[in-house]
Amino acid sequence: MNSPEAKNYAEIERLEALLEQLRADPMTARETEAIREIGLEIAIAIREVGAMLVNVGWEQSYAAESQSTRDLPGP
Repeated sequence: MNSPEAKNYAEIERLEALLEQLRADPMTARETEAIREIGLEIAIAIREVGAMLVNVGWEQSYAAESQSTRDLPGP
């Protein structure tokens, strides 16, 4: 689990398990707030994974563009 993506996915799974555990028991106001916080943490982790995927897309796009400009015949 070295990559940031793997760490985020593991964190999402951990938070989802906590959420399921909280939902299985009768709730108090404190537990309801905990569920909200877990939801926020899951959303942040998902956003981070999305941002990483966008960065990878930009890097691949840039690499492909650089490769295509190198393949063009010179003047």
